[in-house]
Amino acid sequence: MTQADPNRELIRMFVDRIVKRTFAGETPAARLQQIGMFALIYMLERDEEPLTAARLARYTGLADGQVLTHLRKLLKRDLIKRTKITSKHGKGRSYQISIKHNAKTKRLIEALEMSSGKKS
Repeated sequence: MTQADPNRELIRMFVDRIVKRTFAGETPAARLQQIGMFALIYMLERDEEPLTAARLARYTGLADGQVLTHLRKLLKRDLIKRTKITSKHGKGRSYQISIKHNAKTKRLIEALEMSSGKKS
C-alpha cells in the first residue's frame, strides 16, 4: 500500500470545492472546461505577451470558436473581463483577457493559490 501524498490530497480538497460549489447548474463537463479555462487565464494573464483568445487557442490547440465559447461562459458569469488593446501587429484591435477581481472570483483564486502553495 502506498503512502498518501499530502500535495495530492490538498489539491483534491480544493478541486472538489471548486467543482461542487462554483459552477452549480452546469454539467460536469462544462464545469471542468470552465475551471480549466479560468486556471489557464489566471496562469497566463501576467505574462509579457497580452493574453488574447488567439493566444489561448494557440496554447490549448483548441479552435478559435471553441475558445470563444468558453470565454463567453466565463464572461456571462462575470469571472473575466476583456479590455480593448492594439493588436500585436499595430493594426486593428484585439481584446486582452484577464480575471475580473470580485467576490465571485475570490474563492477560485484562493483555491488556485493555496493548491499551488502561494499565499495571498
